[in-house]
Amino acid sequence: MKAVTMSALRAKMKHYFDLVTSSMDVIIVPRKNDEDAIVIMSIKEYNALKETEYLLSTKANRKRLEESISQLEKDETLPFQFD
Repeated sequence: MKAVTMSALRAKMKHYFDLVTSSMDVIIVPRKNDEDAIVIMSIKEYNALKETEYLLSTKANRKRLEESISQLEKDETLPFQFD
């Protein structure tokens, strides 16, 4: 995560956008009120966050994920072959 002022962002916008795209890093642009900051992230990072939000949105999904993680940790997985 990198904090960049609005004037620095204006001066090197392409540079910062390229940085976000290539590194999956997030840029924070503070505003007058710290709670009013702007976040710049790649669409891949945004989509990953939305997918995680969805996967954790219900109790049933959380339980399935926890069970899967537990099986991985205990090496209780089964091989699967795609045809």
